[in-house]
Amino acid sequence: MDEMAMLREAGPDVPPPTDAALRTGRDRLTAAARPARPRWRLPKPAAMGLLAGTAALAAAVAITVAQVVAPEGHGAGTIAAAEVLRDAAATARSAPPIRTGAYSYTRELVVHPGVDDRQCKETWLRRDGSVVASGTGAEPPGGRCDPKDPAHWAPTLEPGHDDRRPHADVRTLPTDPSALRERLYSDAAHGRGQNRDNTGPRDQLVFERIGRLLRMTIPPELRAALFQTLATIPGVDAVRGEKDALGRPGIALARSFGDAASPVRVEIILAPGSYRYLGTKVVQDMGEGLQTDLTALLATAAVTEPFHRP
Repeated sequence: MDEMAMLREAGPDVPPPTDAALRTGRDRLTAAARPARPRWRLPKPAAMGLLAGTAALAAAVAITVAQVVAPEGHGAGTIAAAEVLRDAAATARSAPPIRTGAYSYTRELVVHPGVDDRQCKETWLRRDGSVVASGTGAEPPGGRCDPKDPAHWAPTLEPGHDDRRPHADVRTLPTDPSALRERLYSDAAHGRGQNRDNTGPRDQLVFERIGRLLRMTIPPELRAALFQTLATIPGVDAVRGEKDALGRPGIALARSFGDAASPVRVEIILAPGSYRYLGTKVVQDMGEGLQTDLTALLATAAVTEPFHRP
């Protein structure tokens, strides 16, 4: 059976369609065949099953949103971070010279808000920012981490503590921001200047290494270049009103990483005005709630070898 012949016989006096009519018909068919654009909705808090309370949910959303950054090594931090770090670099550049040593010694207070757990931590770092030795001990409320208390400290030496390769000396790090950024990203790709447990994307490795270097005794011009380099790392933002483990207020340089199931936010907290390193804040989604860890830098100095204190 010829259906087209039957149609012609049923309407012999109907004129053939014009070109305009054919184009109109094609356009309608194309529009009807195009899939509708999906409408995205945020999941209801009750369905997330992760966090308890509106505040925890808001914090988790903030962590997740901040993860959407450019590919590794491309892009930059936010405008707010750039403004803070520009001032920080200018302030660091005007500081007087300091004496550097073979190692840097740091003493920090570590607290976990909401948990009755305070610790004191001593660390000896190589010039490249990697840890050579460390020790921690429990600290009672109100304590100031007195290193003369033998009950607090049991430092251990990390493998490779005698490393004296050129890349393990911060004096070899360039003070030109562009050259320093290239060097830090290259080191991250090849495992230089890192600790054994440092893993993750290069952007985060560089961010965390800069945090370690900033708490050390380093030349002012290098400190200034580190601040400028921080402004070029994708995802870095400035958060005002944060506090360290001692409750000292500061400006935080924050960056989030990890996957959507377990995001982590790391903050480097600086003193307003002087941009002195105060401590850190780490917020991690543990699945059933957020875990927060705070540190406060109590002392830092140049020393000649591990286990020496200023």
